[in-house]
Amino acid sequence: MSYNNYEGFRVGLGGVTSEKFSQKYKIDGYTAYGTKDGVFKYSLGGAARIGNYSNSWIGASYTDDVREIASTSFVIDKRVFKIYDPRPINVSTFYNYQNYRAYLETKIIPKTESIWQMVYSKIDPLFGYSYNLNGHLIDRYTMTTAMVSLQWNPFSDYMQTPTGRLEIEKRFPKFTFQFTQSLPNILDNDFKFNKIDFRAEYEKKYLNGQKSAVLLEAGYANGDVPITHLYNTSPNNLTKDKIIQRITFSGRNSFETMYFNEFFSSQYVKLQLKHGFKRIFIAKKVRPAPVIVTRMAYGTMEHPENHIGIEFKTLEKGFFESGIELNQIYKGLGLTGFYRYGQPIAAF
Repeated sequence: MSYNNYEGFRVGLGGVTSEKFSQKYKIDGYTAYGTKDGVFKYSLGGAARIGNYSNSWIGASYTDDVREIASTSFVIDKRVFKIYDPRPINVSTFYNYQNYRAYLETKIIPKTESIWQMVYSKIDPLFGYSYNLNGHLIDRYTMTTAMVSLQWNPFSDYMQTPTGRLEIEKRFPKFTFQFTQSLPNILDNDFKFNKIDFRAEYEKKYLNGQKSAVLLEAGYANGDVPITHLYNTSPNNLTKDKIIQRITFSGRNSFETMYFNEFFSSQYVKLQLKHGFKRIFIAKKVRPAPVIVTRMAYGTMEHPENHIGIEFKTLEKGFFESGIELNQIYKGLGLTGFYRYGQPIAAF
């Protein structure tokens, strides 16, 4: 169960068959219902194992669901459900997508996991938006794309098992690459574009219980790309005048002082630095874990005039925020406060 401003409460159920069902085939799927929009969403897919040593699978799926506009998604992450992800609570701009997908998933390249796929999508923005394509306004469109998404963990240790290669010792840095290419003139594809996405993660734990983390993300979109498939750099600030009205749930890697739909980019780079200190003993059940955080982002937008029906700004001058998190103050609950550089606002 989750909540967002468009669907209301989203309740659903999903799963994937285990090896007790079959070691050669698997079936996965989910269904969900939004109490506010009153629409069922669902996905159903199946795959067949074509390689035990490399844990390779070939499969296909169909999905009819909604997604936040301009949100960066790495297919290799493969996590449809999250136990705790509070950021979508305040998201209200979504698009509906119907995906017909064929894919190959493999670990044949040492210390990598990759997904190679082709997707035919029908896209319907669920807000007043049109894209100006050579003088023609398009408010619903189709996309046919080829994509490779690859996770590379060069310093991790792996163990070969009869059913594939397992990561037994996770080490950093870790790198994720993703390349998307539209396929013109195939299945009524409306757009010609390509996208390159990159993510680098680094963590270091110290013997005294402290931990440092670095997250670098970048994206480059070239060609005719509607705003649904561009970049918003994960904003998490409500569009309210007073600070007290902007109190909300913080995200894990989101910009807490950036308003929803304030900035969009066709090219961007984002850097996040975190350092967590030892937990501070205040009382037996009150032991907060302080974390200092700094985030920054730069970006540009090609042909902003092509996006009709939505107002936004761009990131040529950069965006900067810093703050303090007091995590796990009491039973997992905490408090955070962030300040936005050069702007007369702050979010708490």
